[in-house]
Amino acid sequence: MKNGRNSESKYKLLNGLKIDRRSFLKLTAFIPGLFGGGRANGQLDVTKAHSFQENIRDSLKENWVATSCLNCSGRCAIRVRVVNGKAVRITGNPLSKISEGRVCPKAHIGLQVLYDPERIYSPLKRTNKDKGIGIDPKWISISWEEALDEIINRLISMRERGRTHQLLLFSGLNSISSEDLIRRFADAFGTPNLITENGLENETEKLGHWMADGHYEELVYDLDHTHYILAFGADLLESSRPLSRYLRKWGRLRREKSNRSKVVIVHPYYSITSAKSDEWIPISPGTDAALAMGIAHVIISEQLFDKEFISHWTTGFETYKKFVLSQSSPQWASKITGIPQETIYRIAREFSQTRPAIAIMGKEAIAWPEGSYASYAIFCLNALVGGIDRLGGILYQEVPTYKEMPRLVEDEVAKKGRNQPPIDFRRTPRFPAARVITNQIPESLLRDVPYPIQMAIGFNSNLLFSAPHKEQWDRALKKLPYYVHLSPFVSEMALYADLVLPTTTYLEEWGYDHSSSGSGSPELRIKQPAVRPRGQARSVTDILFEISKRVKGTVQHSFALLGGNSREFVKLRTSTLIPWKDLLSMGVWVGKGYQYKKYHSLFKTPSRRFEFYSGNLKNLFLEIGIERKEDFEFLPHYKEIRFLGERKQYPLILLPYQPLMMMGNGSQNYPWAQETFLPMQGMGWDTLVEINSETAKALNLKEGQSVWVESPFKKIRTRIKFSEGVHPEVVAIPMGQGHDAYGKWQKGIGVNPNEILGVDYDWISGQSAFYNTRVKVYPV
Repeated sequence: MKNGRNSESKYKLLNGLKIDRRSFLKLTAFIPGLFGGGRANGQLDVTKAHSFQENIRDSLKENWVATSCLNCSGRCAIRVRVVNGKAVRITGNPLSKISEGRVCPKAHIGLQVLYDPERIYSPLKRTNKDKGIGIDPKWISISWEEALDEIINRLISMRERGRTHQLLLFSGLNSISSEDLIRRFADAFGTPNLITENGLENETEKLGHWMADGHYEELVYDLDHTHYILAFGADLLESSRPLSRYLRKWGRLRREKSNRSKVVIVHPYYSITSAKSDEWIPISPGTDAALAMGIAHVIISEQLFDKEFISHWTTGFETYKKFVLSQSSPQWASKITGIPQETIYRIAREFSQTRPAIAIMGKEAIAWPEGSYASYAIFCLNALVGGIDRLGGILYQEVPTYKEMPRLVEDEVAKKGRNQPPIDFRRTPRFPAARVITNQIPESLLRDVPYPIQMAIGFNSNLLFSAPHKEQWDRALKKLPYYVHLSPFVSEMALYADLVLPTTTYLEEWGYDHSSSGSGSPELRIKQPAVRPRGQARSVTDILFEISKRVKGTVQHSFALLGGNSREFVKLRTSTLIPWKDLLSMGVWVGKGYQYKKYHSLFKTPSRRFEFYSGNLKNLFLEIGIERKEDFEFLPHYKEIRFLGERKQYPLILLPYQPLMMMGNGSQNYPWAQETFLPMQGMGWDTLVEINSETAKALNLKEGQSVWVESPFKKIRTRIKFSEGVHPEVVAIPMGQGHDAYGKWQKGIGVNPNEILGVDYDWISGQSAFYNTRVKVYPV
């Protein structure tokens, strides 16, 4: 560029937007007529002013694209402002009933996800045979043809040898449409080993729900109409999903109602939600089930339960009542939880008398060994006050009725492969009710049980970072003979790949979505490209279509009538709900309003009622061959927590918590998210370990000093912060930092508490336990 002139130079106009030089000169030639000869008696010529605005709009080529977010699993409906082919702003879609046109702070980070300079734009092939943390893969760029040929040859060979079950698929955070096709591919190819990340998230919540009413799904809460919220370990304004809904409803609960709803938070850590609530009750970690049972004791003994609902629509109440009254007094609960008896009595009375009321469970309360029983115990409080499928209570999420996919085409190879036992041991005596045991995979890979895995494909998965005990994943991934990773970024897990395929971000691809929980009524959201894909990136869906064509046989036949590409697949599946043109412009389809009190058809239990004594669980144990003779095994109950590490050597309990700005896509390589990472501490770009002030003084620690946080498995180094908002037995560390990959705005920043966690599970659901690892803290 010379003398400030260049034919491609840009000029700023209207709030920082830019136009090219040619368009700028056209507009400036037009301006004298507008502001000079266009004046009459000192007034602006309105006609010419409108014409001027239209010229600017034409030159800018501005439009809004309706799509959906993917920075967490809420998948909220959004609108993207696009100017000259570039996305410049993200807002909520006002047509959405679940988010009501709002978005959470994570949604805005979508622009930095899209334009992240660390993205990859062509397939990468590993040239270094050594794998491991800190080892350079020595990538070389190859063509899509070369990459696909290498993958297809291996897949065809596995089918020819009848070893389809030795293919392992990892599925991370993807659109619902991508998840549907990943599952389709697993079934058509013939592998039972599709592993999602659900086993790290909310399986105990789903199982506690299933024990009582037969619905294996997340709970939905009628936030619009409730008068009282009792939240166990739930960070409603930080990590509950869909987050945008909770943020929007918080304003309604606290400001917009004539009768302001009361919110009580039971949690070992004083979170943002705790700070905004009416009352924070610190509880000894892992004892939420005892508190729920103690509250139930008060409600039952004082006859404060909903007699009509209990009488007509529940079963097992008398057995539950006898157990609660004999085993779960407030005095007993107080000793276990550390919460005063008078507080338990007061909360129980408030909860049962301020109806409608809801008891909400969060991960910190139930991601423990025996977490399914804790979930069951908390859920039963809602039944005691008649809050099931009623205004202001528990709702049941409906999902859109998509057009059914054509029948799966299977050959004997696929059938034989799918009938092999999955390597995570789901639905066995070891994990009887489990749908997926995510963190079991490293052990199975290392021991080759029940058989060795020959090839793995990861779809936007980064379990090396998000799962407890990083070192076991390191060893297991090194052992994989061949691994293909699909992602827009080179994540920690991608560093172990033999091939990395660059995928689109959610602002560049076609798909459909719905949220797993929200308002209860069904809602469809489209994903459509706001901008063109960058580089050679392709969507997961389009890659699967291409692979299916090349594998041929029944795999090809199972995909043949699904449209052939991602756009046509979305159009096919949504065609029964809304005209395609309307879906493109509106971005959402909203079903009928929620219908309450569907009791005659609602419960999926042996009694067809809500069950305080779980017939579902009892039948499952009989089916699998687990002998349980004690009635309490099928009742909600508290069992003393099994901790990893001896209390004498490791006196504190590690609580890894999820901050608001921890990104659901696994990356933290976004300056906007980093800057506001820890709002309660007023800081970003770092990790702190928070400890109770009195506990810290007893350990002779000083505010701000560098310390080691050591578990029986590993230690990490960070700085310490004193706080009155941490239970004396707990140290709290935020998740999201401590990356070894991705990019310069996150690599080497902070620490990852998951690295020092041990491996443990809720044995019934198979969910990983995140909060039962003991640690010690001492100066560096």
